[in-house]
Amino acid sequence: MFGRFRVKKLIRSNEFVIFLILLFLSLTIGAINPAFFTISTLFDTLRSSIVFLILAYGLLPIVIAGGIDISFVAIAATTSYATHMFLLKQGYDGGILLYYLIAGGAGILAGLLNAFLVTQFKLPIFDVSLAMFTMWYGFNLFFVGATANFSLPKGTVGFYNIFVFTAQDPNVGETGLHITVLLALGLGLIIWWFLKYTTLGRGVYAIGGNREVAVRSGFNVRLIFFVIFGIMGLFSAIAGVTQAFLSRYFNPVIFITQPLDVLAAIILGGAAITGGSGSIIGTTLGVLVIQVINRALILTGIPVEWQRFVVGVILILFTSIPALRNLRAKRMGHTSQLTQSD
Repeated sequence: MFGRFRVKKLIRSNEFVIFLILLFLSLTIGAINPAFFTISTLFDTLRSSIVFLILAYGLLPIVIAGGIDISFVAIAATTSYATHMFLLKQGYDGGILLYYLIAGGAGILAGLLNAFLVTQFKLPIFDVSLAMFTMWYGFNLFFVGATANFSLPKGTVGFYNIFVFTAQDPNVGETGLHITVLLALGLGLIIWWFLKYTTLGRGVYAIGGNREVAVRSGFNVRLIFFVIFGIMGLFSAIAGVTQAFLSRYFNPVIFITQPLDVLAAIILGGAAITGGSGSIIGTTLGVLVIQVINRALILTGIPVEWQRFVVGVILILFTSIPALRNLRAKRMGHTSQLTQSD
């Protein structure tokens, strides 16, 4: 009986629905172009997902708390690019760890600035993020640099080519799963643990469900906001540095067109735009769906501009499911009341 209940709960979950969408997309694309079912395509899809997973994991707690933030991409660009230009002037030739430490610290401070403005002046999260989005990109272009930089420290030159393991693909030869997939996995586990097993994590869901109730329940809303914005800033910086070394150049306006892609992945994964719900598994599946769509457009020769249209259609369909369920439940409840009155 208990096992049957768990199966029903799983089938009705948002994560299961998005998994079915991912499976359907994969099978359809593979039927159109069998090249999709190669090991190189799998590794390429995972590699292209890594940075977006890190960005999405960092943003997820803010969305669960009922906030919409777009400044995370600007923080990623500014912290990574400014760190690189600083170390370049110092003649640094070491490894990537120092990049993560400096950019990560700067990212935390940038996130805390958002939290301060939101909590101290009672400003809407989106308004603050919009201002910071503009400010950080402007700061990068005006004070740091306006052109891409391809000069990398000697200790980081081979980073893009470090793999967890390699395999032979019949079409492209040797291919590999990049080591940063372990970084994304580790960061995802940290957010999963934070949301599921800590008091602050439970407070994130409580704030998203009803902020006033969360306050009356004893949750320190100000502290929670500082923590989740600090996480957002840290993860954004890590994503910016990772993307730069994977692509082998630093771009002052990296990710400028992509905040909505990350938000779309989180919402596809089951997070409510109004807050109160969301999960690491769902977010991971949401990112993979968008990356699979991108890969499908490339393999089928469809212009990549269609990606946003396809994702938009899936978002409309997916977000309609809970509304239809609620409507059905209300109708069933109304019918039940009429039956009882008769």
